[in-house]
Amino acid sequence: MVYFAYGSNMNQHQMKDRCPSANPIAKVKLKGFQFLYDGFSKARKGPVANVIQSPGSTVWGGLYEIDPACLKSLDRFEGYPKRYTRKTVEVHDHLGRTSRAWMYFRTGERPGHPSNDYQRVVIQGAQDWNLPEVYIKTHLEKGEGHLIR
Repeated sequence: MVYFAYGSNMNQHQMKDRCPSANPIAKVKLKGFQFLYDGFSKARKGPVANVIQSPGSTVWGGLYEIDPACLKSLDRFEGYPKRYTRKTVEVHDHLGRTSRAWMYFRTGERPGHPSNDYQRVVIQGAQDWNLPEVYIKTHLEKGEGHLIR
């Protein structure tokens, strides 16, 4: 099975700690969604990564091959099903190939600026996947999304 990471789980060091068997596959994009930092995490001391539906928007991230034990570990770290929900989505690589992948998300909450430590983990993850610099600067470094209702 495959998993689409768009927040701190893009960070390959963190992902190895959470899911030692996870295998990075490719950078991919999710169309029709927008990245934002929202809500509040005690552990992360501020808003955390989330995606909300947004026609015309794109979220970049990393695609991992995972096993059932890894999915169970991710469920625990993501607070599934109480904090985050998970579903399968279609993501596309740079060659236009489509994959179905698990993704965690939650209902959009109040956007805000993440803690510096958390934001560094997310940005390092984006760099691990060699995501487009313009995406990193305009979405991940910006630090605050706009909730679309």
